[in-house]
Amino acid sequence: MRSRSFLTFAFTIVMGIFALATQAEEAKATTSNVQLVHIPGSPDCFLGTTEQGDPGKGASIMKMKGSSGCTVPWHWHPATENVMMVSGNARVEVKDQKPVLLNAGSFVSVPSKHVMRFACVRECTLFVYTDGPFAIHYVDDAGNEILRTEALKHRWVRPIV
Repeated sequence: MRSRSFLTFAFTIVMGIFALATQAEEAKATTSNVQLVHIPGSPDCFLGTTEQGDPGKGASIMKMKGSSGCTVPWHWHPATENVMMVSGNARVEVKDQKPVLLNAGSFVSVPSKHVMRFACVRECTLFVYTDGPFAIHYVDDAGNEILRTEALKHRWVRPIV
């Protein structure tokens, strides 16, 4: 009887591990087949998808990809922006603070309404978590709010390595 209980227990464990492995493979397949699209308000060189939540209504997690040299000029967000780098390199500058270089595994949190700019030094992939609706408000060098078209018509010529 004891060996039968052990076999039942072992079989249950093996089936549980198999089920978890199958779920992990299905989850991986789901996220790898997701189509990245242009993120409203951002430069055309940034693509992304929503992983969780609704960025237009509240807290959300987005996966974003930027090409090498892709730059989001000076701007601010109404929500706190938390960035976790997955791959590549990027540079984050917050007004009146030292620039931060991000590598795979790096994290930075930019409080709401802080003026910043972001650039992919090399092609980069990142996750962005915001604690409220996602929106971008572009500003000029003096901090005055400007239209997206005005902000994005000037390419950042100087490399930001």
